[in-house]
Amino acid sequence: MPLNNQRILIVGGSSGMGLAAAQLLASAGAEVLIAGRSQQKLTAAMSSIEGKASAHPVDFSDESSLAKLFSAVGNIDHLVLAASTQAAWGPFASVSPDALRKALEGKLIGYWSTIQAALPVLRRDGSIVLLTGGASRTAIPGTAGLAAVNGAITQMAQTLAKELAPLRVNVVSPGLVDTPAYDGMSAAAKAAMFEDAASRLPVGRTGLPSDIASAILFLIDNTFTTGALLDVDGGAR
Repeated sequence: MPLNNQRILIVGGSSGMGLAAAQLLASAGAEVLIAGRSQQKLTAAMSSIEGKASAHPVDFSDESSLAKLFSAVGNIDHLVLAASTQAAWGPFASVSPDALRKALEGKLIGYWSTIQAALPVLRRDGSIVLLTGGASRTAIPGTAGLAAVNGAITQMAQTLAKELAPLRVNVVSPGLVDTPAYDGMSAAAKAAMFEDAASRLPVGRTGLPSDIASAILFLIDNTFTTGALLDVDGGAR
């Protein structure tokens, strides 16, 4: 795997799928730089990464914070965006325009701003991998807000794959994955939800962060892939 000495920045790399990607990429020989808003989470994440790694605080909704991040990290070969700060959950009729605006700012605009800030230091023929979500790929009542935000990211990425070429731009669309995003649920409710979902998936199980990490590794490593949308959802579609 030709990742030795390549520098990969993962925004949202302190937990869940982003952290799993950092662990896998570091084990493949890359130098990983994880970034996130919580210093506590960054510190905890660093203890679980074996290999060359560093941690950097950032709030991707703040342009000055992004400028500070990219000044600190210097040149990078690849960028992975796995962060999200807001989500517009709920039935369409009850999700307010303000909630949707916050969701757009908390992901789509954050991704947009981060990519713009990264361009001066990102290797011209490197890559960007964007994480979205299965709600934009499967019609699930109650997720119209998520579908709108993540669908916009997908369309943006496909345009950027042409506009920013030879920089490669790809999207991973995860299905239901066991991450800290569901820690607010009771253990019983979470177990019931995952069991029900697993029973309806062709693979017979829900996802793990490592499933998404391996997809990210593929898209970074495969230099003949750009403008792609990779569904890693256990066959939910």
